[in-house]
Amino acid sequence: MIEISFSKLVESGEYRHVPVVFSIGVFDGVHRGHKLVLEKLVKLKEERKAEKSAVITFATNPKGREGALDTLRLRSEYIASFGVNLLAVIDFSPIFSKITACEFTELLTKAFQPSGAVVGADFRFGNPSAEADGHGLERFLREMGCDAPVEIADSVLDGNGEKISSSRLRQMIEKGELGCFLKLSGQFYRVDLVPLPYRLDSGELIFSRASIHQLLPPPGLYDAAILSLKGKVIKAEAEIDGESLHVLPSSGFYECGKDELLLDSLYLEKRR
Repeated sequence: MIEISFSKLVESGEYRHVPVVFSIGVFDGVHRGHKLVLEKLVKLKEERKAEKSAVITFATNPKGREGALDTLRLRSEYIASFGVNLLAVIDFSPIFSKITACEFTELLTKAFQPSGAVVGADFRFGNPSAEADGHGLERFLREMGCDAPVEIADSVLDGNGEKISSSRLRQMIEKGELGCFLKLSGQFYRVDLVPLPYRLDSGELIFSRASIHQLLPPPGLYDAAILSLKGKVIKAEAEIDGESLHVLPSSGFYECGKDELLLDSLYLEKRR
């Protein structure tokens, strides 16, 4: 999958005449609802005989929420696993936030040749105050001469009939309900370790909370696992306090080769 800034995608003109099906969204803490959208997007590419599929996402959450559920690196990795071809990243600047729905749709037509789209039921875009939804996107595309149907994916519900959303997942992490997070997202909560400095102390890996921009569960002890960049998974225990994330790997961690010690991420599995 190719990752590119949305502004560069528009300005370069590289894909301007390429038929593309696309989706737009934050995709924070990719969950079962996002999974449905991505599966439909890949299927739509085949149905519309488009050349590429693209996801348009944001470097940071436009709603300005503190504590993301993932990082752009982890999100990109997950989206790529569905076979999506392009990831276009929007820098949601104050200037960009003032763009109307019509203006944004026009940018899409400059970026590529829209062939169809899949968006979630809650999708909204454009200033002022998220003025348009998926139906509005289809109407703007049609008015601009694009044959690009927009499919609106239904919200995915849990066993109790409640909608699965990033907001709900965020609440679960804040409460330390990692089992519920796993059930609704389909994966363990994952903390990106690649950008984080750490120090070793008596066999512990210690990360300052100030360097971690993802949301962390409440202070306490957790069963965990370390994933190395080489794909090796090593059992560990994690302790979170007010200042640090302490990770104590199993003894097998220090028996690994040097390359296997390069850290990818930490899976937080359950609270003790």
